[in-house]
Amino acid sequence: MNIVLIGIMGCGKSTIGKLLAKKLHYDFIDADDYLVNKYQMSIPDMFAISEDYFRQKESECLKDFIEKKNTVFAMGGGVIKKEGNAQLLKKMGTVFYLDRPIDHIVNDVDTSGRPLLKDGADKLYALFNERKALYESACDYHLINDEDANKMVEEISKKIP
Repeated sequence: MNIVLIGIMGCGKSTIGKLLAKKLHYDFIDADDYLVNKYQMSIPDMFAISEDYFRQKESECLKDFIEKKNTVFAMGGGVIKKEGNAQLLKKMGTVFYLDRPIDHIVNDVDTSGRPLLKDGADKLYALFNERKALYESACDYHLINDEDANKMVEEISKKIP
């Protein structure tokens, strides 16, 4: 049984994922960290080649994850953009979409290290509008993350099959 967390950057996937993994005694994998380690290249450097290059490498990592057991995955915010990835996410485990209000994210996220936000936080609203339906169609559970991270951990724990 694996748990897959998806949602826009800054929605709490890594924070909640680490807490959830600890509670369940599961492993935790941040997909972006895994990607950087696997290819020995930073995400901004991958994006400098092209977003398509980055998305292809991201998809290759999903195939590695399918074999894992008892793991909580915090996926990159755009993983649902590439066709076929939603099906891979479902093969990995139960998919939870953490939907955090964009205004909360804008106040908390440092955009300097985010390649897609280099033009400013307004881009976050555009990304959210572009991806919202994709997140909703890719998930098993859609949770509004407007509370404390520990409350989200409890909410997810109640829904684990």
